[in-house]
Amino acid sequence: MKTTFQEILSTDLTLGSFPVSSKIFSLGREAEIIAKVVQNKIDEDGEFAKISCSNIVDWMNELAEQAQVCLDLQMEKDLKNSK
Repeated sequence: MKTTFQEILSTDLTLGSFPVSSKIFSLGREAEIIAKVVQNKIDEDGEFAKISCSNIVDWMNELAEQAQVCLDLQMEKDLKNSK
């Protein structure tokens, strides 16, 4: 995730937006963590793990990217509403 939790805390979010933003952030971070664990397993176990795990890495990275897009939209919306 390109957004850090500190950035979420320091953004002037509208009422009720913090829980949504923090959940989206958590979702993206979890996907990144799963992708990293699976990638490490691929690197460690070689060819068999590549076959069974390579799709999971792609799916988790895509999920993290989508969470980031959603978080960007939420934070952008909050910035517009706070002005």
